[in-house]
Amino acid sequence: MSAMLLASCSDWPSGLETTLPAESPESTAVVTEAAATSTPTPLPTEKPIPQFPEFKYDYVTSDPQLGYKIRNITFYRDGNPIQARITYPEGEGPFKTIIISNGLYAYFGRYADKAQRYTTYGYAVIEFQFQNGTAPSPYHDPDWLGDFIYEQVLDLYAVLDGAKKVPEVDIENIYLFGHSMGGLVASYVGTMRQTEIKGLILNDPSYYAVKIMKFKEEKTIRTDIYPLISRCYIPVVIISGTKAFACDPAKQFDQARASLPYSEYYVIEGATHTFNGEYGDQVVDISVECIQRWEKEGR
Repeated sequence: MSAMLLASCSDWPSGLETTLPAESPESTAVVTEAAATSTPTPLPTEKPIPQFPEFKYDYVTSDPQLGYKIRNITFYRDGNPIQARITYPEGEGPFKTIIISNGLYAYFGRYADKAQRYTTYGYAVIEFQFQNGTAPSPYHDPDWLGDFIYEQVLDLYAVLDGAKKVPEVDIENIYLFGHSMGGLVASYVGTMRQTEIKGLILNDPSYYAVKIMKFKEEKTIRTDIYPLISRCYIPVVIISGTKAFACDPAKQFDQARASLPYSEYYVIEGATHTFNGEYGDQVVDISVECIQRWEKEGR
């Protein structure tokens, strides 16, 4: 069971005293007849255009950005806290919401710039830290890696459950965003709970890891990801970069794209695996474009 820890609002300070001014004595001013009968000067029917010396300037303006708010949240799984926060636009919610699963060992707040950019499109974003997010990574141990991912899947389950109780979240419009290993986790959760998810946004999902991991604790999760996602009927967008991997990025996700019933694939020129700076902005813009198209198509 999940719970939500909301920040409490402080009361207005008590004990304040207000002193009203003494009542003013009745005015004894006399309005003269001239003042009483005077009329204002009429405004000209055409306003003159004043002439000024030429004013030179050189700057670029952009459309204004609405503000956003950030609030800390604590989700729980088996009584253990999952640190999280929600970033959401100014205005009245609930908002369409994107839940971000971070890459392996990414620090909490690593995706804050993307969260803030999503708010400019009217989305709320939940970032959270996996409970095992700072553990070492013995990739040579398939049993370890499988159980490591299994624990992260359960964390995302708990965050998804808890998010439905957050007032800013539109529970009918939740999307999962996963980067790297978080993309693998989001693929599992998005497929197995697809009736609660509108779509998946996957940034270089680490599908390669399924070749070197086994699930000792959970037998229903398939080690081979591709047969599983072949039953994922919600829309998926996979985003990579030309500098993300040493191999040809155009062929990196051939098997995933062939397995997914409905998927789109984009490669960002110059982007590395981390998608920092302008490349991160492009990730957000591309994903929002996809979401808007999915909505028009009724997916």
